[in-house]
Amino acid sequence: MRPSISALVRAQTYPDLRDHESVTTYPNVKGVDENLVFIDHSHLEDGADTNGARTKSNVFEADLTIEIVRYFLLQGYRMDPIVVLTPYLGQLLKVLQLMKLRLKEATALVSESDTRDLEQVDSELEHHSVGSGDSGPAEGIRCSTIDNFQGEEADIVVISLVRSNKRGNIGFLKEEQRVNVLLSRARHGMFLVGNSSTLRTSKSGCDVWGPILDMLASDGRLLTGLPTTCQLHPDDEPANLSLPTDFREQRPNGGCTRACTYRLLCGHSCTMMCHPIDRSHVKAQLLCCEPCKRFSPECKLNHSCPKLCKDKCGPCRAPVGPIILTCGHTAISAKCHDVRSPAALEIFSRVCQTKIDHLFPVCGHKTETICANAHQLVPQCPAKCGKPAACGYPCKSE
Repeated sequence: MRPSISALVRAQTYPDLRDHESVTTYPNVKGVDENLVFIDHSHLEDGADTNGARTKSNVFEADLTIEIVRYFLLQGYRMDPIVVLTPYLGQLLKVLQLMKLRLKEATALVSESDTRDLEQVDSELEHHSVGSGDSGPAEGIRCSTIDNFQGEEADIVVISLVRSNKRGNIGFLKEEQRVNVLLSRARHGMFLVGNSSTLRTSKSGCDVWGPILDMLASDGRLLTGLPTTCQLHPDDEPANLSLPTDFREQRPNGGCTRACTYRLLCGHSCTMMCHPIDRSHVKAQLLCCEPCKRFSPECKLNHSCPKLCKDKCGPCRAPVGPIILTCGHTAISAKCHDVRSPAALEIFSRVCQTKIDHLFPVCGHKTETICANAHQLVPQCPAKCGKPAACGYPCKSE
């Protein structure tokens, strides 16, 4: 873990802990002004006025946690270096539910241990799309309780502390060993979301959290929001994002709110707001929704393509007005693709729908039919047969 994180562990539990020289070269977390932040809020936990809940949750923290995760993904991070931790199964379940609804960029991974624990809390767990974090290199955001993440680490750890009430009740967050595990899981960056007032006023946990919060405050890391920066415009002032909605409004694509304006290969400008990922605009090119400026390669008349730039032009469907077919009839609704060449015109003429009188040599009828039928090798006569049937009545078959 980087020195700013290990300092908390050293002060709380292990005063002899020493940093290896390699940790001084850890990269800064992209998109933020600090690698270690406690995001302080006053939004009460769910059911804060009651004590009967089997487990605890805080929907505000779950929302904020998901937006923080999404923000880091928009900085260019893969899913596997990011982990979401929480002390409570109820909050883990809340995070999983909201992640499935609101985070299209990622999927959640849950270990077999957490899955077993969750099944005891929520009988509808089978309806949630979760993968296993214990059974191989499946890609996703690992979400776990603190107890089931002991012995593991991740580059970026986002922690939802959940407890937020006026009574100072913090449950097993008062346990020093659990807090030590919580604080020692991150290598490059750790971002805690919690209510510092509840932690400080806890009679049983203030001795654990008081010194930690004091250290964070003295270093300028006890903040009311995530101090975000734009990778592409680093001289801008950091934006402190306190609410889940702040992320979508102020950092919609992970950058600032400037228009991108990059000129795509198609000639259109990128219509996205500033985005740190896809700087080569490969994906943006595939998603361009401006009117297409291309011409279909087969079109000799340079008809403009009516589709969006991201779509393939395909056959030119522009109307070309009355066309004389090889059969001599006129096609009113011919498309450019239908008559693009003599061979195409010949094929299109074979489906001519002009009605003509035709003598059918097999049956001897002379009746009206379409030109396409008349020029078949064996035309089908549409007239009723009329010959006496075995019953004595005229045959009504064609």
